[in-house]
Amino acid sequence: MDKFSDIKKTHKVIKKEKVEKINESLIVENIELTDVEAFFSKLFESKEMSHIYHLQTKGEEGSYAKHMALGSYYEDVLDLIDEIIEVYQGQYGIVENYQVIDTSATTKTDVIEYFETLGIHIKENKFKAIKEEDTHLHSLLDDIVCLIYKTLYKLKYNK
Repeated sequence: MDKFSDIKKTHKVIKKEKVEKINESLIVENIELTDVEAFFSKLFESKEMSHIYHLQTKGEEGSYAKHMALGSYYEDVLDLIDEIIEVYQGQYGIVENYQVIDTSATTKTDVIEYFETLGIHIKENKFKAIKEEDTHLHSLLDDIVCLIYKTLYKLKYNK
C-alpha cells in the first residue's frame, strides 16, 4: 500500500506568480482599500465568479456535477461571508469600501485554477487582513476555505 505522501498529484500546481498577481493591492474609485476591505472584496468576488461559472457550464461530460458544485458554493458561501463580516464589524466597526467585482475573468480562467488560487490567496493573506489573535474570525475563514476545497473535490472528482 502506498503511503499518503507518495500519492502523485493529478492536477497542476498553481504558480506562485499567479498567486502574487491576485495579492496585488486593490483600488476602488481612486480609494485605496485596506487589507481587510480588499480581503472581504475577494470573498464577495468568489461568490460572483462561482455564480457566473455555474451559469456558463456547458454540456460536456460532468457538466451537471460541475453545475451543481458551483451552485452549492455560491449558495453556501454567502452566509459564511455574511457571518464573518458581521462578526468583524461588531468588533471593529463598519467596513465601508469594497472593490467593484469584475467577473470577466470567468472567460479567461479555468474554474479549477480559480478555486485553487482562491484557497491559496485566503490562506496566505488572512493574517494581513485579520489580526492573528482574532482566532474566532480565523475560524470563520477556515469554514470558507473548507467550502473551497470541498468544491474543488466536487469539480475534480465528481463526474
